[in-house]
Amino acid sequence: MKKIIVIVAAAVLCIFNHAALAQTDAGVAASFLDQAKASGDSQLGTIASELTSKVKSLGGLLGGNATVSDSLNSTLKSLTGGADSAALASAFNLVKEAKLTPEQLGLAKQVGNLTSAYVVQKNFAALEGQQGDVATIVSSLRGGKIKDALPSLKNVAASAKLTDTQKQLITTIADKYAPGLNKAAGALDSVKKLPGF
Repeated sequence: MKKIIVIVAAAVLCIFNHAALAQTDAGVAASFLDQAKASGDSQLGTIASELTSKVKSLGGLLGGNATVSDSLNSTLKSLTGGADSAALASAFNLVKEAKLTPEQLGLAKQVGNLTSAYVVQKNFAALEGQQGDVATIVSSLRGGKIKDALPSLKNVAASAKLTDTQKQLITTIADKYAPGLNKAAGALDSVKKLPGF
C-alpha cells in the first residue's frame, strides 16, 4: 500500500513539475507590468496589462510546450530590459511553432500584435509630426486590424526624423505585417524620380 501511495505521489509531483515548466514566469510578467506602469505613459501600462494577460492565457494552454513558454518569458524579459528588437523577434517566432492548436495560435498572434503595439508606443509616441500615425498603428495592432495599420506604418517608416534604432524597429514591424513594404516604397520613389513621372 505504501508503494502505491509513493508511486501516485511521485506521478502527481512529476505532472505538476511538467505543467509548471510550461507556465510563464509570474515574476517576469509582474516586473514588466510594474516597469510599464511606472513609465509615465498610461498607454504603455494599458498595453502591458493586455500583453501580460494574453501571455498568461497562452502559458496556461501550453501543456508541456516549454519552447513556447521560454519564448513568452524571453519576450517579457526583453521588453523589461529595453531589448525591443529581441522582444519582437521572440514574439514573432511564437507563431512559427508547429505544434500549436488553433486557439494557441490565435493567442500567439495576439501576443505578437500587442508586443508590436507596445514597442511602437514606447519608441514612437513622441515622434514629432507622427502622433496620429503612431496612435493608428497602436490601436490597429491592439485590435488585430493589421490592414488598418499599414498606411501609418509606411508613413512612420518614411519619416526623416527617425533614429537608426527607430528605423530598425519600424522596419522589423513593417516587414512582419507587410513583407516587402519598404522595398515597394523604395521602388515607387525611384520611379517617381524618373523624368516624366
